[in-house]
Amino acid sequence: MNQSVAPSPESVLAATDPGDEIGRRFRFQYVWAAILCCLILDETQDVIEVFCEHHEDVLIKHSDSAFTGEQVKTREIDQPPWKAGDEAVLASFARFARLDADYPNKFRGFRFASNHALHSAKNSQCVRHILFAVSQAASLSDLPAPERKWVARIAKQASVVESSTFMTLKKCSVTDDLPKLQDATMRLIHALSSCWPQSADQTHVRVLKAAMRLADECGRASTLHHEQTLPAYMHAVHDPQTEIMVRVAGKRMSLKRIQDVLEEGLLSTAILAGEPAKQIPPGEGSSELLYKKLDAGGFSAVSLNSAVNLRDKADYLALGWTNKLGRKAGLERYDHIRALALNDAARAFEDASTPEDNFGPAMRENMRQRISTRRANGEQLFDCSDDHIEGVAYSLTAECQVQWSNGRPWEEE
Repeated sequence: MNQSVAPSPESVLAATDPGDEIGRRFRFQYVWAAILCCLILDETQDVIEVFCEHHEDVLIKHSDSAFTGEQVKTREIDQPPWKAGDEAVLASFARFARLDADYPNKFRGFRFASNHALHSAKNSQCVRHILFAVSQAASLSDLPAPERKWVARIAKQASVVESSTFMTLKKCSVTDDLPKLQDATMRLIHALSSCWPQSADQTHVRVLKAAMRLADECGRASTLHHEQTLPAYMHAVHDPQTEIMVRVAGKRMSLKRIQDVLEEGLLSTAILAGEPAKQIPPGEGSSELLYKKLDAGGFSAVSLNSAVNLRDKADYLALGWTNKLGRKAGLERYDHIRALALNDAARAFEDASTPEDNFGPAMRENMRQRISTRRANGEQLFDCSDDHIEGVAYSLTAECQVQWSNGRPWEEE
């Protein structure tokens, strides 16, 4: 008798567990909130703060202290278009009406935003059609019966009088041009690239890291991730108002918070930190020794002058770090770049070395390619250009840590 073997749970999808789908949708909302945070970075916009999951999915604060509330809704592409009678649509607009009633004269507008199509027929199932009719009507009584009935449904669900609901709907809009789930990250990268000046000199990989760090921060704001540190703090102060302020602050994305997060994203790769006592400050080494070592490697007179110039520029950048960040943090950055430059110079020496001592230029080209590869891979280079890192290699040469020839004639003098 044939008996079918029961399948293992590890090989069968769980039909009643939508956790992965819910997780994807929440992630989309965090990425979309991060995209809206770019409005704060854009000086042509009047947005000064964004709140994540505070009264609305996303709450936008404008420079005049007015707010715009946004409901973010997603649907898979095989689902029908959003219709005015859909439960999620009714709930969203009822929420708008309730908020407008609870906080009179505080909201500039409300928006139902989706990455899925809205029903487009010009009838009472089309939200755009209804909102247009509302915008054109001088009063509730001027609305056609089907649209007036929809307003009544919203008012009843929100427990707000119909006349007030009608005025709220005049401030409402809808859009279905949000990116699809798989395209949201690229939209965020594009938004950052257009309004964040620091992104101009960064690779795609590094901008992606910063973008993901911003989306993660919006996720933490949405879920009040900081609450894991709140209980002991709240127990100490016994002040409900303080607790409210801290909770709201956790949801607020300000300009400084966004800039700090993006900077952390660029610096997210661990640096090659060494013992502080062994860190070498910029400006060490001998110019005379640098000339002799490069000359022994076969560099031309023009290349010698360029090397000295690049070394000086690299030293100046490192001095800027110590002035801006403090000696400790500045020297940590410089030590990290020195480690990379020394590693690339050592590998280039092994690759380019020949019995003749004129392989310096070939070694330099090999090293430049390695530096370029690091940048393309999104490695931690801070605000160094490729030329800065090459200049650090010449600083190391002047300190007798890098050589460009097998022979060492400078030691025989």
